[in-house]
Amino acid sequence: MTNEEKIISMLTKMQADIDTLKTKLNVQDEETPEEYEAHKKTLLELINRPLTPEEQKDADEFAEYIAEMDARKVAM
Repeated sequence: MTNEEKIISMLTKMQADIDTLKTKLNVQDEETPEEYEAHKKTLLELINRPLTPEEQKDADEFAEYIAEMDARKVAM
């Protein structure tokens, strides 16, 4: 898998996570305070969960790619 394919895959997964969060946040208007706190806890756990080794590797590769692109911009 090329770096670009890995980046697209990672961004696609991130977008799916964002869509899930948006859906859960939009439901909160109809929740009881207890349900709200339960959803809030779940969302915080999702946001703050540690990355798997594969996700961390992809994130590191993405950061390197961005750094290379930034260096190219400066060189121009």
